[in-house]
Amino acid sequence: MSRVTTLIDGGTVIVYQNNGHVILPQGQVVYAGNRIEFVGRAYTKKCDQRIDAAGKLVIPGFVNHHMAFGVHMQLTRLDATRRNFFNSGLGLGVQPEKAYNVSGPQAADWRASAEYAMTTALRTGTTTFVMVPNYGRHPYRGRLGTDQELVDCVARFGMRAYLSLPYMSGGVVGRPDGAIEWAVRESAGWEGLEQAIDFARSYNGAEQDRIRTFLFPYQADNCSPELLRASKRAANELGCTLKIHTAQYLLDFHQVLRRHALTPIQHLAESGFLGPEVSVAHAIFTPRHPWLAYPADDDSDTRLLVESGASVAHCPMVFNRTGVALHSFSHYVRSGIPVSIGTDTSPHDMLMEMRHAALMSKLVDADATSGTAAEVFDAATLGGASALQRDDIGRLAPGAKADIVLVDLDKAHSAPVAAHDPIKALVYCANGSDVDTVIIDGVTRVRHGEVLGVDRPKLRAHADAFNARLNASIASALYQERPLSEFYPAAFPDWQESADDAVDHQSARRTRA
Repeated sequence: MSRVTTLIDGGTVIVYQNNGHVILPQGQVVYAGNRIEFVGRAYTKKCDQRIDAAGKLVIPGFVNHHMAFGVHMQLTRLDATRRNFFNSGLGLGVQPEKAYNVSGPQAADWRASAEYAMTTALRTGTTTFVMVPNYGRHPYRGRLGTDQELVDCVARFGMRAYLSLPYMSGGVVGRPDGAIEWAVRESAGWEGLEQAIDFARSYNGAEQDRIRTFLFPYQADNCSPELLRASKRAANELGCTLKIHTAQYLLDFHQVLRRHALTPIQHLAESGFLGPEVSVAHAIFTPRHPWLAYPADDDSDTRLLVESGASVAHCPMVFNRTGVALHSFSHYVRSGIPVSIGTDTSPHDMLMEMRHAALMSKLVDADATSGTAAEVFDAATLGGASALQRDDIGRLAPGAKADIVLVDLDKAHSAPVAAHDPIKALVYCANGSDVDTVIIDGVTRVRHGEVLGVDRPKLRAHADAFNARLNASIASALYQERPLSEFYPAAFPDWQESADDAVDHQSARRTRA
């Protein structure tokens, strides 16, 4: 059976050449089936179809290396925090089992949330994502839907996905009085590891290899050293990657330090967990962070990450919303740590994340040359591919997967900068709605800004219903049925009708009658 050959013609193409990205104006990309065959100019062979890319930037699809698989509860808590979290608690303590497993959203609601997340990520240029669970199995929510339903849900969108059933041997529990505590649940960790191994074996390579699996001991502060070592051995046997949250909260830094007299990164190294197959999510609270009152010249965490070959998944926006920043993105990159970028919250927009990564790196380093557009674009493409140990995604080159995104930079907010430097325009000026076309594995999934085969208004309605049920159940479980608005108020109060307004309305109604 012959493969359809498609020519993308006339755009500004970001080409992978000599181990890095380069810019090719008026370039061409040709793909057949799910592979790129040609990148360059003056392609002479006949093609079955042509995509006019004039005025477009042609880039590899984004590798969203830490995508929270749903519409996130964190959106309710914007502009607010809880005092005992020291600004660094995103969801810490707001995890009552009653809210998630008894009176709250059910499996169908979490699935709708996941579908909405994939739609927004796809719409804004993500072609590969690594799942951070909502739908599926969760360490403290239990199993929401079957494993096959999770895989089928992802398959419907045609995205390249890395899926896992996360697990841990404990958890942070929020008490009714607002305090938090670390609960030990060793048996749950071992049971979760066995389930995760079975899932990884069963579904790796599904959907023509668009779906792969990994192991996810969820949080370093809630995994015993024994569980970490067992996870490492299992991943080596399976030939898959690993991911873990660590050093993401000020509280988890101090908890690990209290237990082990080590920083979270040192704890992972001492447990024999770090390695090139490991992605460390966030890694914010290392000795370099000014909040820690730790020896300021101790950069051992950075050295351990470099020596091990482990990568860091950087998700700037979700932390920036709570006043937290990595110190710094460019420090990690220039030290030789492979850094990827993920969204970890709604909206799942990698363009927004790249901009936050660049700007916050400049601010914390007080250096305009920190967090360059090239560095953050590399992290969103090549960095994610490197963390997944792949050389066939995150780049436009012959032999690579046909995961291609066309961005319209001929817009008032981007065009002047794009004429000078299209990547700087993409990072500092463009937004997710500028994405015109998304191709994954040679199949067009977004055309002219519309996600094909998806009823976005219907998904939005389901997502709104999910959020309403989640907010109500969390208020019931954690806040003694007091409204969440008492703890997380709206930006402005609701409009109140005055007595004069009411009289005017009655008069107007009589006049119309």
